[in-house]
This record gives sequence, C-alpha cells and structure tokens, in this order.
Amino acid sequence: MEQAKIEQLAFLYLCSEHDKRLLLKKEKMALADFDRLTYLIYHLGFKEYHIKVWMEFAGNFKKEWACLEALQETGGCAGNIDSAESEVRLHEMWIQDFCENAPMETRDWIQELD
Repeated sequence: MEQAKIEQLAFLYLCSEHDKRLLLKKEKMALADFDRLTYLIYHLGFKEYHIKVWMEFAGNFKKEWACLEALQETGGCAGNIDSAESEVRLHEMWIQDFCENAPMETRDWIQELD
C-alpha cells in the first residue's frame, strides 16, 4: 500500500465525522475547511497525504484565491493586521478542536504529538 493511502486511512481514523465527509467528498469543502484540514494533516506528520489532499482539492478554490490576491494587490487588509499572531491562535484552536472531536481512545496520543 502506498504511503499516502496509509496516511489517509490513519488521518480519517483520527478525524471527526464531519471532516471525513469533507475529505471523502460526501460534502462540499469550503476554502476555510481546506485551509484547516491541510494544516492539521501536515501538522500531524502526514506529509504524503497532505500532498494528495492539496492536489485533489486546491483547484476548487481558484476563484477565492484570485479574489484574495486582488485584495492584496489593491492594498486590501487581507492577511495584514497581526496576521502572524492571529494565525498562531487560529492554528491552536484548530488543534484543540481536532483533539476534542477525535475518537476518545486516540485523544491522549494526538495531544502527545503536539
């Protein structure tokens, strides 16, 4: 079995039912979910699965990224105001939420990874 598939199975075992539905394309994934899930997948060390998810879903958000790019080029505030600090806090919230929604028997193990 290829590494990306092994990592996918492991991540799907660890994540919430909602995230499983998104990753298995049973529900439409929003850009915010894509951002959160790719961060979590990479953060937990599933690098091959991270690439697979990126390749599979990134094309769905071309319009959103073009809008964000245009906002930055015109001097909009997307990503400018205390972005590093707020991004760290957002990532911490994602990790905490992921741990709280993971299967009970894996929560301690996930928290040790962090």
